[in-house]
Amino acid sequence: MWKSRINTKQNLLSQPVFHWLRCFLLLTILTGLLIGLGGCKEAAEYEYETTTFFLPNDRGTWTYGEAVMPVMDEPCPLVFLAHGFKGTRNSGGAKELSQRLAANGIGAVRIDFNPYLAENLDGGQLDQYTLKTMEADALMAMEYCMNHFSVDGDRLGVYGRSMGGRVAMILGNESSGGYDFKAMTLIAPAGNESAMVYYMGGLERWEDMKDIALKDGFCEKQGLNLTYDWFTSFEAYNPAKTGHKFGDKPVLVFYNTLDTVVLPETSLECASGYENVTVVEVTTEDGHGYEMGWKESSLKEEIMDQITKFFIENL
Repeated sequence: MWKSRINTKQNLLSQPVFHWLRCFLLLTILTGLLIGLGGCKEAAEYEYETTTFFLPNDRGTWTYGEAVMPVMDEPCPLVFLAHGFKGTRNSGGAKELSQRLAANGIGAVRIDFNPYLAENLDGGQLDQYTLKTMEADALMAMEYCMNHFSVDGDRLGVYGRSMGGRVAMILGNESSGGYDFKAMTLIAPAGNESAMVYYMGGLERWEDMKDIALKDGFCEKQGLNLTYDWFTSFEAYNPAKTGHKFGDKPVLVFYNTLDTVVLPETSLECASGYENVTVVEVTTEDGHGYEMGWKESSLKEEIMDQITKFFIENL
């Protein structure tokens, strides 16, 4: 029997939209109503088109992605969606979230961070990538959208889950590629100093794996070949300490009290680095999944609805 609960906490410096979100959630709890896709469907006005692409990167491999763009007369906002460790462009309900955003007039683009060995799905994948290549490929996908669709470059957002949350924090905090991201959403962001060390089994195991990667070229973990650069890129930059660079732009962070992969305190540490942040506390026995990959889930509906409304309000 699964149980879920959602609770919103707000930074005192947050904008009025977050006061509205908090009040809306409290009203929902008191009346026993569920926030679902229906609200967004009523507001949705746009048809959308899906474009898949293979882009050659500077490492001799190919990056596969999908852009979901609303059909509209004026330039649209754009959100980049980043998946987590060993995930894909569709992990954690990302395809559905992209479609919801597009139906509400917001373009969405997502990629497989694991590159392909040829410009087609039959080419197989390298099973090797680092934070640096994730950032580079994200920017390449953004540039593709800017060049091929009518995108408003002044209304860009970023979304990330788990390790993808770390990438989203880097993109936003550092204005990577010269892009000024206006809003950020994070689910269980693995964005502090200890997140991935913990995931790998602790500091001693981390150092052992790094030594293996240095000696043998890589260390295998869940089917991914982690290079020495994979480890050092995490050690070189801690985005939980650079949230001030994002200024007073809005950030929405979700964490699960029962998450044992990215611990609640990790998500909260990441959130605390931002000035204008709303923190949403979730409790579900689905752990790190947040029920986002479930076919049907009232919690998933709540989370996706909040994310969609957040970007509508802030882009």
